[in-house]
Amino acid sequence: MKRLICVGLSLLCLGGIYAQAQEAFPFVATVTTKTTNVRAGQNANFESLGQLNKGDDIVVVGASYDWRKIKLSSEIKVYVSAGFVKDLGNGTGEVMANRLNIRATASNNASVLGQLKKGELIRIINKKDDWYEIESPDQSFGWILKDFIAFKSSQIPPARLVQVPVQKVDMDKLPEVVKPVELPAEVILAVGVVSDLDEQMVSPDVRHYLESDGKIYALKGYRRILDGFLHQKVRIEGQQQSNIKAQYPVVLVSKITLVL
Repeated sequence: MKRLICVGLSLLCLGGIYAQAQEAFPFVATVTTKTTNVRAGQNANFESLGQLNKGDDIVVVGASYDWRKIKLSSEIKVYVSAGFVKDLGNGTGEVMANRLNIRATASNNASVLGQLKKGELIRIINKKDDWYEIESPDQSFGWILKDFIAFKSSQIPPARLVQVPVQKVDMDKLPEVVKPVELPAEVILAVGVVSDLDEQMVSPDVRHYLESDGKIYALKGYRRILDGFLHQKVRIEGQQQSNIKAQYPVVLVSKITLVL
């Protein structure tokens, strides 16, 4: 009898270990109930942020007892203080504060769902008094009961990025007072996909790169313009900057066009 009890306990322990292994965060889960509320915190007293339906996929990033912390889907709308956001037009805003709280409702007393950093872009849906209602950014989180979801995959989708609307830009046509200073240097013509240097950024105006025919160029230019071409195939024209020390040759972009 004692031996059977020990075997039973061992199987129980192995089952617990297996369950924990499947909850190696983050992971993708599927909603298994007809509808369920997403809450601003890990109990039913927190604000309801919206509902998920059976079959919806979510990214689970943490746990607290019977609750699971999830990335909010873009369909769920959240709020930020309008006084710390610059309206760039076309439904896009730029965060001007070093840290900006994302809140569940248009109130300083509402639950904080995450934070945005200075320079990050947001998608503005509506303005309500001194608040912007925005599309949930990738840095906003809610909570759901674990009984209403099931593990699906450990393959996490890429982060959602808000981009300035893509448009053809000729920097030669910018006003004289903001036109980049032209330095005598080698002219570079290249075609490739624009990517973000992330931690390898050289300076605030050198934070993108382009790979073309096996060569990598760091791109110097207006961040808001280059952000609009992230992950897009483009043709660039510019001059190589010999006075900037970086891992890759730095090109001062004078013209950038989208390659369709």
